[in-house]
Order: sequence, then C-alpha cells, then structure tokens
Amino acid sequence: MTFPLQKENSEGLLKILYRDKIKNNKIVLLQGENGRKLIAKKLKKEGFKICLIECYKRVFKVLDSNIEVKKWRFYKIDTLLVTSSEALYQIKNIISNANQSQWLLECKIFVVGKRLLQIAKKLGWKDIIVSNYANNESFLKIIKSINFKM
Repeated sequence: MTFPLQKENSEGLLKILYRDKIKNNKIVLLQGENGRKLIAKKLKKEGFKICLIECYKRVFKVLDSNIEVKKWRFYKIDTLLVTSSEALYQIKNIISNANQSQWLLECKIFVVGKRLLQIAKKLGWKDIIVSNYANNESFLKIIKSINFKM
C-alpha cells in the first residue's frame, strides 16, 4: 500500500500512480457521490480502465445560522479550520445574512492546498493560511507557529 506523503489529495495520489507505473491498467476508484473527477479523468487519459464506485454520500447538517452565530460569538470564535471545498461552501451558505457574513469573512481561516485557497478567496476570505498537508500534526504545527492576538 502506498500513501501520498507530500500532498494528501487527488493530485498527490496521481503522482504516486504515475511514479510507480502501475502494471495493471485496471483501477477501481472509490469515491463519494458527486466527488471530484480529476483522478478518473487523468487516468482515463493515460489509458487506464476505470471502474468508478460512488460508495458514500455527504449529507449536510441543517443548522440555524442565528443560533450558530450567537454561539460562535459567545465563545469569541475568530478562526476556522476547513479541510474540504464542500465545508467552505456550506459554512458560507449557512452564514448568509449580511451582518453575519461580514463577521464570518473576518475570521482567520486555515485551508488545505492551493485549490481551497482559491475557493476561500473567491468566497471573500482575506486572512487565509494554507497547509500543504491534511493531517492533525501539520495543522497543529501551523497553528502553534502563528502568533494569535488574544
């Protein structure tokens, strides 16, 4: 078994597949419903036969934005850690009221990789810190290295 140590995302996995020059050109790709198509697209282009199985579905929790914002403000939340594009879009949709949205976009936000950085910018965040790795150790290291104003 091989795991992408440098980039824990679709791009990292593709690097491993190309590097190791897989002998069998048939691949079963397990992913979530409506997941990214990058891996399947690139591998098909390289001549691999792909069997795509959408084996899970993401279901977003229904939240009351007024209640959530009150809780977050009570606890003085000013930093978000987001590891998926779905979470970025969902939190922006939940906090859609103009006053609440302004507060949300003033929060510092940690994201994984350049793709999420671009999405966060597009949605309106300014104070964005990027981690190249999607693991707890990397996030803790980055968070500890930043001097938070308290």
